[in-house]
Formats: sequence, C-alpha cells, structure tokens
Amino acid sequence: MTAHSFRHIALLFLCLSTGIVDVIGYLSLGHVFTANMTGNIVLLGVAAGSSLQLTAIHSITALSGFVLGVLLAIVIGKKHKKTFWPQAVTRIFVMEVIILLLFALMTIIPYTQGAYFMLIILLSMAMGMQTTAARKLNVAGISTTVLTSTLAHLFEEFAQRLSNREQRKAPIEQVNWMRIGSIVLYCLGAALAAFTDAYDPFIIIWIPICLLVVIILVATLKQLNQLK
Repeated sequence: MTAHSFRHIALLFLCLSTGIVDVIGYLSLGHVFTANMTGNIVLLGVAAGSSLQLTAIHSITALSGFVLGVLLAIVIGKKHKKTFWPQAVTRIFVMEVIILLLFALMTIIPYTQGAYFMLIILLSMAMGMQTTAARKLNVAGISTTVLTSTLAHLFEEFAQRLSNREQRKAPIEQVNWMRIGSIVLYCLGAALAAFTDAYDPFIIIWIPICLLVVIILVATLKQLNQLK
C-alpha cells in the first residue's frame, strides 16, 4: 500500500468512526452530537428559545469537550514536519485512543449523573482531536467530522460536470470518490451504532478504538520503513 493510498483509507475509516461516535452521543447521551458541532449549536439555539435547560447543558458540554480536544491536539501537534503522515498526527491519535479507552471503561461500571456529563466530554474531546489531526493530513480538504462542506464540494463538482460536455466524458476524480466514500462510511457507522444500541448502547465504541490502533500501527511501520 502506498503512503498516498494509506492516508485516504485511514481518513475514510475515521469517517466510519465519526458516524458511530455521533450516534452514541445522540441515542445514549441525551440526544447530543459528539462530533457534529453544527448540530449542537442548532440544539443550543432551540434550547434557548424553548427553555430546555437540560438540552442546553448537554450541548454546551459537548461544545466544551470538542474545544478542549482541539486545543489539546494543537499542543500535542504544534511542531510537525510536512510528510505524508506527520508524527504529530500519530501522537494525537494515540491520545484519542486513550480518551476513547477511558470512555469505554467508564461505561462498563455504573456511573453517576456527574460521570454522565464526563462521558459526553470524553467523546467530544476525542472528535475534536480527530478533526485537528485530519486537517494536518490535508487531503483534499476532507474533514472526518464535518460533512456539510464535503456535500457542497461534491455537488458543485457534479453540477460543473453536467454543465460542461467535455467534463461529462472525463472520469470522476479521485477526490470526489473520497467525498462519496466519506459520506457513505459516515452513514454506515451511524447505522451500525443505531443497530447495536438495542443490545448495548456503548459496545460499538470498540470499533473506533480498534480502527485507530490499526491506523497508528500501520503509520508507525511506514515511518520506520522510511527511516531505513
């Protein structure tokens, strides 16, 4: 697998993870989004207009966790070389795995109401870190947690193809396949989390953890091979 292909595959699997994490938050942690912060801002506005205090608290908690995750990722990856996969990205993913592991362990044991908000913070922190790490990879402007811009870019490209006869005949660019893949895998992750929610709302968190561990191991091996 080339470094180019690895980065693309890794980003797509991160989109799958995001779909899982977002649905865990929405179905099991008080209808809050732990990755999609646009949704939380909307919920916060709805709560403010309808006097829904608990919804507002959930949204603020998720937004705070996300911001903390971004700030932590910036500190961890402040200095990085421009390579196919900066070591800073690996460090950020290692910290994300630790946070998700803490979340998984907390869900195994009985937790109090205060710990309930801690679960929201942990998941949103992990997604904030993942967003920053994905931006450092800088692959066609694709984010693993924000699909609105991805959808806009995708349909802009298709609209241009339809309006231009020569572009219609050209093969679909790889970046557009990436955009399609990110949307499909996000939806797949959401569907998996919704399916398992009836049996165990938190067991599915081990899929993002395992995916991140594999990504970290492969990235580390590739970096070591480059040093030889």
